[in-house]
Amino acid sequence: MDKYEQIAERVVVNKIRSSWLEITKMYNEMAANKGGTMSMAFVLLTINDQYGTPVTKIAPRMGMEPNSLSRLLKTMEKKGAIYKRKDKKDKRKVFICLTDYGLELREMAFIRLFGFEKSIAEKVDPEKINAFFEVINVIPKVIEEFRVKLKESS
Repeated sequence: MDKYEQIAERVVVNKIRSSWLEITKMYNEMAANKGGTMSMAFVLLTINDQYGTPVTKIAPRMGMEPNSLSRLLKTMEKKGAIYKRKDKKDKRKVFICLTDYGLELREMAFIRLFGFEKSIAEKVDPEKINAFFEVINVIPKVIEEFRVKLKESS
């Protein structure tokens, strides 16, 4: 193991990044079988299966930029997984709704997401999972504080 690997093994951000890349790769491989991506699957999971979801709520739920989401929604609409519905009372409000095909894909995404969650739970003690969430839930606050420090030092 070289010096970089020794350091990287003990850097929280590096472990989060490398784990996320592996998770992304795994989910994208699964989604590719149906012509989709992990991002598409997560969009499907954020949409209310009965009423649809306002387009303005999807990006914040996923931590995405609206421009990226817009391109993704266009692709999903072309593939026949979603459609847009305007609110009857307020025509400015647009809902993203699932087609039958979208519902089918959403169900597969649920099965795979929770299948992976179950696999993790089988390998990791619940106390360690709770500790993980304690740490990961602090990170957004640490990010905000770090940003403030950077601005003050600039």
